[in-house]
Amino acid sequence: MLKEKNILITGGNSGIGLFATINLLKTKNNLYILIRSSKRRDEFFSKLLKIFDENYLEKYLNLIDNIDLSNLENIQIIKDYFIKKNIFLDIVILNAGMQYTGSFYPKVSKQGIELTFAVNHLAHFYLVNALIGLINNERGSRIIITSSDVHDPKSSGGNVGEKAGLNNLHNFKEEITGKYLNFSADKAYKNSKLCNILFAKELAKRLEIKESKIAVISWAPGLVIPNDDLGFFRYSKKFNNFGYVVFSIIAKNILGISENVENAGKLLSQIAFESEFNKNKYLHLSNKLVFYKKHKLSISDVSEEANKSELALKLWNLSEELCRSFGFVSLNI
Repeated sequence: MLKEKNILITGGNSGIGLFATINLLKTKNNLYILIRSSKRRDEFFSKLLKIFDENYLEKYLNLIDNIDLSNLENIQIIKDYFIKKNIFLDIVILNAGMQYTGSFYPKVSKQGIELTFAVNHLAHFYLVNALIGLINNERGSRIIITSSDVHDPKSSGGNVGEKAGLNNLHNFKEEITGKYLNFSADKAYKNSKLCNILFAKELAKRLEIKESKIAVISWAPGLVIPNDDLGFFRYSKKFNNFGYVVFSIIAKNILGISENVENAGKLLSQIAFESEFNKNKYLHLSNKLVFYKKHKLSISDVSEEANKSELALKLWNLSEELCRSFGFVSLNI
């Protein structure tokens, strides 16, 4: 009999994460979901009760309440939770993501970091560093990072509007900590997705040096447009709801370029268990459009900039520097 796996997922209560959670729950493994507020916890649980019996959820679902990932103080709370319960993780899915394209002004975290970078990259960077000693070093253990093909300026989404580009991190620290000249929420999001891949590649490199069996996978789900107000575009809709509605109709029904959220969530749950991925220390998967309303997940190349190992190391060092500057020193990789 196979032992139950312990799975932690960020962003597991809405959008892609919600449907990944539903599929993962069906596997009868133990899920640990971070929830930002009591209100979102109750909404999430109500949705799951339409599918699962309450006793079933009590057995397999574990909610860690009041965790705002953008606030680095909460990372220690997450670590303490697993230490107290003596839980070792098999799969860590870093899926939480936010963007607020359309805003002319930056949002910031409690630590004063531009919010897209704080949530999409820095929180996950610190979380992995904090939890690495609690992730089982076994074949099949893996860290999965949800990125996006918009990290690549040559991709169909990445070449629209502002393009990703870190400029070798020149003045980047200033740009994410208060020097918001010529701020672009669109570029901030694309850059955060580029950071996801650079982080994944450097993480895999460091784990391999330690002869770790933990695999690292980054993936791009394609253009996913949720049907509810809790999905990925919930902030962008506030700035231009009419434009969002028109864009959604065109992308879904006319061009057929979007992936539905249910399929994307199912793919994420499959990535968590696919044994073929055990053969790689690192790989990037992309759910690419191959025909009208038809996508296919396959191993894919990343952008030229995402392949720069020196840049990946610089980003890692900057991320460490930022965490330490706020007094967070649990950096173990």
